[in-house]
Amino acid sequence: MTSVMRHNEVVGLKKTLQLILVIALFGGGWWGLTHIPRTPVLRLCTWSNYFPDDLLKAFTDETGVPVEMSYISNNEELFSKLKAGASGYDIIQPSDYMVGQMIHLGMLTKLVPTDLPHFKHLDPYYKDLPYDPGLSYTIPFVRGITGIIVNTEKVKLASENVGWDLLFQSPDPKHTSLLDDMREVFTGVLYWKGRDPNNPTPTDLVEARQEITRIKERIALFTSEPFPMMARGEVNIAHAFSTHGLQAHQENPLMKFYIPKEGGVIWTDNFAIPITSQKVKEAHAFIDFFLRPEIALKVIEFNGMASPNLTARKKLPFEEQRSPVTYPSPEVLMRLKFFGDLGPIRTLMARLWTEAKS
Repeated sequence: MTSVMRHNEVVGLKKTLQLILVIALFGGGWWGLTHIPRTPVLRLCTWSNYFPDDLLKAFTDETGVPVEMSYISNNEELFSKLKAGASGYDIIQPSDYMVGQMIHLGMLTKLVPTDLPHFKHLDPYYKDLPYDPGLSYTIPFVRGITGIIVNTEKVKLASENVGWDLLFQSPDPKHTSLLDDMREVFTGVLYWKGRDPNNPTPTDLVEARQEITRIKERIALFTSEPFPMMARGEVNIAHAFSTHGLQAHQENPLMKFYIPKEGGVIWTDNFAIPITSQKVKEAHAFIDFFLRPEIALKVIEFNGMASPNLTARKKLPFEEQRSPVTYPSPEVLMRLKFFGDLGPIRTLMARLWTEAKS
């Protein structure tokens, strides 16, 4: 009897040990599966044709951090997404006027200067701009100008001193396009009418809306990507960004970009980290990577934009450094303004824009 009991005890002990071992194995395996270190994906919300693929790959190869891209067509779209609670972005690229609004609403993370050692390569001009003095929240990535592209083979100009009337009283309206951008269109009309585009009155905006409604009935379309249509000969006069002007001129030297004589818009698109980002350290590494002069140089060679990176700019061929489209003279720059913060009147502009386009 005693030997039988001892035998049963041994069998029971073996089963208990086996059970413990199974639990340990499966439990440990489950813990291992749920605690495998995962490579953080950096999610970038940007504009089309800003980043060459080989540079994104170079960043990933160096840091081990893959980059996932999504795109916006205007600043209002980006703002609406963030305002609605979109939290999947780690880096965004708002334009200057939108930066000020986002800072005011607490939507951006303050940058850590020690994590941006290549900040020193920025042109001092960009370090004290009105929308983010001292660049506490943003880093300028590219700079552009808004103007008018003309296919001079199809549209004969009386003078090279082009004004906004060429766009808004087009001699070829059925082959004319306006940017699909509220601030840009209102600003152009306000310049044309001799108003201050950064300090419009409600009456100014109502009158501008009336003009936009009238113009809309005559032109071909609103589009923020006019270059393909110009290349196909469907548009001969386009409200456009300077990068489109360079693309058009490369396609056909008779397509020329003009900065309106009354004044125009100068703008930056900037790196910023939304307050909801969970990868702030990786975001800083990405921004600093693109502050390196050799990387910044490759960016502008790819997208044709002007670079705020002074060290990179000095490496360009002399004729490119003097391009009147990309780097206009100080006299021309004096005619250009950054968008200012419109404050509450922006709500009125948004309503009038919707009315004008409907």
